[in-house]
Amino acid sequence: MKDVKSITIGILVSGLIGLPAFSAEYISDEVIVKFKSDNLMAKAMVSGNDGRSMVIAVDDADEAIRVLADKEEVEYAEPNFVIEAECIPNDWPYLETEWQDIDLTGAWSLIDASGSGEQVVVAIIDSGVDLDHPDLADILIAGYDFANNDATPEDDTGHGTRVTGILAALGNNNMGIAGIAWNTNIVVMPLKFMKDNNGKTTGTLSDAVKAIYYAVDNGAHIINASWGFDTFSYSLGEAIKYARNKGVLFIASAGNSSQDNDAKAHYPSNYTYDNVIAVAAMNRHGNLASFSNYGKKSVDIAAPGEGLKTTNMGGGYSSWVSGTSYATPFVSAIAAMVISQSPELKYSSVRGVLLNSVVVDDSFSDLNSNGSVNAYNALTAEEYSFEESSMASGSSSQIDSSMLALAAGGGSGSKLCMIDSARNAGDTTGILISIMLIVLFQVSRVRVKYLK
Repeated sequence: MKDVKSITIGILVSGLIGLPAFSAEYISDEVIVKFKSDNLMAKAMVSGNDGRSMVIAVDDADEAIRVLADKEEVEYAEPNFVIEAECIPNDWPYLETEWQDIDLTGAWSLIDASGSGEQVVVAIIDSGVDLDHPDLADILIAGYDFANNDATPEDDTGHGTRVTGILAALGNNNMGIAGIAWNTNIVVMPLKFMKDNNGKTTGTLSDAVKAIYYAVDNGAHIINASWGFDTFSYSLGEAIKYARNKGVLFIASAGNSSQDNDAKAHYPSNYTYDNVIAVAAMNRHGNLASFSNYGKKSVDIAAPGEGLKTTNMGGGYSSWVSGTSYATPFVSAIAAMVISQSPELKYSSVRGVLLNSVVVDDSFSDLNSNGSVNAYNALTAEEYSFEESSMASGSSSQIDSSMLALAAGGGSGSKLCMIDSARNAGDTTGILISIMLIVLFQVSRVRVKYLK
């Protein structure tokens, strides 16, 4: 892997500049590629893969992107970025927090009176979960581990387990803690794409994208994304748009760099699709947490994200966790409450309910977002409908104009080959694609790995 300094990339004149530059860490020997829809190769893939992007193994990512950018058949090529979980070290002294202004008790009373509602599936795309945790096991459904390519998304860092506990740990069971949506008919689909990397919780962009498609295709109503990085991605944007087209909410952490996301973008929270909700963290006094990113335009809502109690690995508990990672499941849980009680609402209406029922007053003085989430208000709010356009705010041409510029350049490029196939070796579609890649890129051996 490599880490390069962030610079602004313009449209480069061929031959003047030799290397593309990206502001986030990425895998040095892989790139993500999508072929244009009118290309023969893309047409061959559509029947089995909806024309999605794929990962190519390369000798050198910089060189490969430069070569691919010169190919008319290529819609885009980008690095396979490294994504890190957005948590804060657990090193503050413990303080009891109640969050009375969020009015959870009022919301819980409403649900007790009306019933737990329709089942809501929340996909937590993270580091997996402690599958045997006594406060979580009964609300888990089948998931997948994209980091290790198996069906057992067991947590090895604790991040996903902590996120899951805040969302939906069992309540009223004389054990541990209660999650925000403890008395809602909620199940969690754990999708692991991050794992322990020398003490950090990290995963690749390609695995995150695959997890999003999996969540949507397997019935998720809400996707919780408590992670991010600072570089725009084509493939991630397309996956979120796919979720939007299938009516799935995508709730993302705003980041922990104390930065203004209006001035410096953070992804995926800065995508402006109308199924995305960007979440900042607030402290127990109703102020923006010192570590939280913010933005009047780019951050939609604030939620408790400092000093939270939650579940942890080994069947245990953490008494003080902080970060926008943990504010995000707070909002996901309240969205699940709304959907369970009003399953007929479209994703845009659920988003509208949450954002138009926020608390904005002197007690939340410096949130630098649109206001604080309030569970009771969300459950009692009138339906807010929004036009289901491709973008909720900002530029309507984001996917065309705000993506990474690719460097133009000549040269034969590095030897390209596709990494391990998600298809069987005898799959005729995969064979056809391989043959076309050999012709197009003079590749000696190719195998297809779809992002799905």
